[in-house]
Amino acid sequence: MEDTYIQQLTEEEKLVFMRLFCVIVKADGKIENDEISFLKEMAKKYGVSGSVMSQIVKDVDSINYRAEAAKITNRKHALELLKELCLLSNIDGDLHDTELDILISISRAMNIEDEKLLLINRFVLDAAILEQTGNIILEK
Repeated sequence: MEDTYIQQLTEEEKLVFMRLFCVIVKADGKIENDEISFLKEMAKKYGVSGSVMSQIVKDVDSINYRAEAAKITNRKHALELLKELCLLSNIDGDLHDTELDILISISRAMNIEDEKLLLINRFVLDAAILEQTGNIILEK
């Protein structure tokens, strides 16, 4: 998927994204290997150091995710954040109720319509199915 938006994010926005990623990872009470891999990959993409990530992970329980989300005022950045959060929420094949509640709260804090969040989540799921189908066809 297209990642050019990352270049347009401020350093604070990148940290907000990473904080919210960590909130979603912890939301269902289970931390899967795929989620850890996602966090590492995103930290690399966003240029967030391991020490900063360690601090975010350590402080995850004190993160006010609504207040963090409200810092994202650019609609395009908000939509990209929701796309990434939906991808992360579905990475283990199960969108937990707690994850969904957090996604809705984050979306609303950024003034994104519930219907748009549903469309983004459907897009993420459809893209994953398409990728799996391609792997089957190409015998990967």
